[in-house]
Amino acid sequence: MATIDDVAKMAGVSKGTVSSVFSKKRPISQQVTERVLRVAQELGYFPNHLARSLAIKRTMSIGLKIPLPPDGTMTAFDTQMINGVIKECTKQGYRVVLDTLPEQEDPTMYSQDPVDGVILLNPRKNDSRIKRYRKMGIHLVLVGRPDPHDESISYVDNNNTEAAHEVGDYLLRNGHESILFLNAAADMTVAQDRRQGLSEAYRLHGLSLRDECVMYYAHTNGTDYGYMSILNTYGKLSYTATITDTDRVALGVLRAARELDIKVPEQLSVIALSNDAILAQDMNPRLTSVELSAEKLGDEAAKLLIEKINDSSVHRQVIIPAQLVVRESCSVFVDHK
Repeated sequence: MATIDDVAKMAGVSKGTVSSVFSKKRPISQQVTERVLRVAQELGYFPNHLARSLAIKRTMSIGLKIPLPPDGTMTAFDTQMINGVIKECTKQGYRVVLDTLPEQEDPTMYSQDPVDGVILLNPRKNDSRIKRYRKMGIHLVLVGRPDPHDESISYVDNNNTEAAHEVGDYLLRNGHESILFLNAAADMTVAQDRRQGLSEAYRLHGLSLRDECVMYYAHTNGTDYGYMSILNTYGKLSYTATITDTDRVALGVLRAARELDIKVPEQLSVIALSNDAILAQDMNPRLTSVELSAEKLGDEAAKLLIEKINDSSVHRQVIIPAQLVVRESCSVFVDHK
């Protein structure tokens, strides 16, 4: 079996250059890269990932902790973010270990994975996972804001307070003084930020957000959450617009509206705080939503984690702008009373 020495000798380069061609740890010219790869193919050489990991004391792998929802279906946000992580890691010579297992308080779930660092999604208030990974000395980057705030924790996030404020202001300026907010799970930091932003929009308009009009995700899937929320509240609570956690929650809202013969957007306007562009375009009416740039979030999280792996003193927080995408599911509300 051919060795790295054989490839280096025939290609007329050093062992370090051959290693860098395969690891992408440092840039090698296209001409040299092509020569090394050609020689490797001729000799039947394949890099030994385990041997290399032992030599450099790194696995050249990162863990992506992305627990599946109870129905086992990933959202468009999840898949786009995974794409961003994979693209950046591939560019820098890292593999991605996708972990979809739920992480309970059982300490055996936190075994030392063969990775150089971890990207963790959906941080929650006083998240024990953050404490445990830090105690284990594992490099960690969050997608989402930690609570309590800690400058030593690196994370990538949208400005969710600002995004919810923009959505609330848009609806209030269009006459919707009563809004049903189908928020994320109550213990998630994004849910706190969104409620704060919507409350600020209400105050800006001289109004108050009613507690009974704010609900939190507690269903097996997003579609059921949206569907049951409308069935259980329409006609009991007075509202003319709904802001949903995701587009799948909005899909459930639209389904319930059809069954109850509620006209969208004439009687009920709907906005989702995420943007599955394909799903939004296929909905009738087309869904107004918020573009969170999930792939960019994943890309920046991977960049930041690899930066931390190379320099453990790095602590940064990266904010990715969100953008309201107006389609046909919202209208100006006029009270004819």
